[in-house]
Amino acid sequence: MFFRILTGLWAVMILVGSCTSDPQLFIYNQYVNFDFQSAVNFRDLFIINDFQLTSTFFLFQKIGHFAGFALLFFLLFNWIKSYRFTFVLCVMFALLTEVLQLYFNRNGRLYDVGV
Repeated sequence: MFFRILTGLWAVMILVGSCTSDPQLFIYNQYVNFDFQSAVNFRDLFIINDFQLTSTFFLFQKIGHFAGFALLFFLLFNWIKSYRFTFVLCVMFALLTEVLQLYFNRNGRLYDVGV
């Protein structure tokens, strides 16, 4: 029961962090703001030329993606006890968060699923 609750709470934290409109304000000031847009361009998911490897914040975000989903994988695995199913669930959740970002004035990218 403990891992179910912790996994659910962590998944909500990932969703809030993914959907808040300004990730810098969220990370540095714990400020959450949702700016919903009903009209999105799903082709934005396939943009791959916006890597900013010289940006400290960009790298910090990618490390955060990796760490956040690594913790989600750990929590899910301790609940489900199946590597394959846990991996599939994490990938599906990562895809969901990237699509949701398009609706909240963020840059949803498929390459983030790989991170």
